[in-house]
Amino acid sequence: MTKESEERLGKLIGRVSLFSELSEKQRKNVAKSGVERSFDAGHAIVREGETGVGFYLILDGNVEVRKKRKILSTLSAGDFFGEMGLIDDQPRSADVVATTPTSTLCISQWTFAGIVKGNPDIAMGMMKVLAERLRKSNKALSE
Repeated sequence: MTKESEERLGKLIGRVSLFSELSEKQRKNVAKSGVERSFDAGHAIVREGETGVGFYLILDGNVEVRKKRKILSTLSAGDFFGEMGLIDDQPRSADVVATTPTSTLCISQWTFAGIVKGNPDIAMGMMKVLAERLRKSNKALSE
């Protein structure tokens, strides 16, 4: 990863509420620990039932979170997905499909665990997002 790319990713990461409390150096470390991946529109980034070992931060583009063809939510730049698999090591709970060309920063489970252990505020932020998503999913599935 080039120094320019690392700085660009560090700035993008700083805009994400989950990582906003990190220092510039910590954000650059997060950027270095991930791998940039791009997906075409229509590509299933993750599939329900598959084992997941990565957390995805959307850098650009849009995705839909779907369960049995029902759209649970739409996510865009600055949003993230895959966090549940990092926590409970269970198969993916939904499909995530790119609806536009989408670029992401993918961070492995073991790398993310180290980041969270060193920065407990990230875990608190993640719990808030998980609770919000659970409420949204419950509402969408009951409609």
